[in-house]
Amino acid sequence: MKNSTDFNSRELLALAATWRLASLLLERPRPEWKIEIARLAAEVSDPRLPACAADAAQATEECYHRLFGPAGAVSPREVSYCGFEDPGRLIAELSAFYHAFSFSPRREESIDHVSVEAGFVGYLFLKEAYARMRNAAALATIAKEARERFLSEHLARSACGMRARPVEMPAYLQGVLSWLNDRIEFDCRPPDASVIFHEPTGPLGR
Repeated sequence: MKNSTDFNSRELLALAATWRLASLLLERPRPEWKIEIARLAAEVSDPRLPACAADAAQATEECYHRLFGPAGAVSPREVSYCGFEDPGRLIAELSAFYHAFSFSPRREESIDHVSVEAGFVGYLFLKEAYARMRNAAALATIAKEARERFLSEHLARSACGMRARPVEMPAYLQGVLSWLNDRIEFDCRPPDASVIFHEPTGPLGR
């Protein structure tokens, strides 16, 4: 697997769709949610997330709220994993990221929700792809560098914090969090690092 710095426009568009699927899988299940996931999963070539999408056919809003709701077992918000950092400063930093790239997340979730942050990563892949298509190298570099910084400074904290909680989750959520952490670990490495992106086995991988 190539480091994300080496992808061409077509591959970047494919990654944007893959990250969008990951973002959707981490959202609250809604009546139209399963249809949207099934449609997008058919376009994603990474086998792990379509497998999660298939498992998500059994997802319920009740189970989601029991896990990720205000009194749930696991917080899906980055502020829950920021230690002594000022939550207001964190939210302001996220707002600045989103505003700089004209990203408008769905207002249902807080802007530090893991689904919103994953969606922003997908959006930045899309921005980089379009910049490359227009031969706007400087804009492509800005989007790529912002994505790498956002992954390491924000989404990595949310995803790692959630996966570290010893809580039983539905298979599809276990799978997408496993994929998310593996993807973050891979993408945050230097381009010349010697690493192999492994397909996990067992209950967290499909």
